[in-house]
Amino acid sequence: MGAAIPNHPDHANLSADVVDEITSIVFGPVVELQPCDVIFIFGGLAPGLWEKGAEAYQRGLGKDVVVTGGYKPGASTQYWVDGIREAHIICRELIKRGVPEAVISYEDRSTNTLENVLFAMEVYDFSTVTRVLAVCKCYGVGRQCRTLKWHLDRGVQVIPYPFDARVRGKGPVITSYNWMDYEDSRSYMLEQVTKMVDYGGRGHLEPVEHMSGALTEIVRKRLRV
Repeated sequence: MGAAIPNHPDHANLSADVVDEITSIVFGPVVELQPCDVIFIFGGLAPGLWEKGAEAYQRGLGKDVVVTGGYKPGASTQYWVDGIREAHIICRELIKRGVPEAVISYEDRSTNTLENVLFAMEVYDFSTVTRVLAVCKCYGVGRQCRTLKWHLDRGVQVIPYPFDARVRGKGPVITSYNWMDYEDSRSYMLEQVTKMVDYGGRGHLEPVEHMSGALTEIVRKRLRV
């Protein structure tokens, strides 16, 4: 799936224009909520995944729910213990919050965003879907929604349903308004942009079509290492 993108000190001095550009790419545009055919929940460890997933279902934003996420070695929180697959916990928590088991489909083999999408397509028929609600972290919208859009039919609309979260589960809660205030999150958001450019070139997601010269140069430096 490609090598890890390294961290760099180039996140320390970002111009206001580059900050705005990164925000747009990583957090995505604000999209008006509409009822969807299916609620797609990306894999992960954050409680917001099942909290927002259940909320979306109760609000009538989707009639079916697709849950993703496999086993990640070393994962352990109050909800996870090592060896348990993410999708199993997310499904359990959704059902506890009133989502009927009958409307849930899940895959439990994936270990990254691309696999979330590809393996979900093996357990749920997206052929008649016109609109998908994507539940993910706020700073995952750009990369994850681009991945979902790229592998579904080009006419399918993907509407993000994000929640604010901590970067790697640590530090302050990050939003599109405060990510630039913290060293770790500045580095992380540049990592997200770099991954999108890299993975777009590999055919894993919808490519980032337009970037300023300043941001392009930063990304090129990160990819060269």
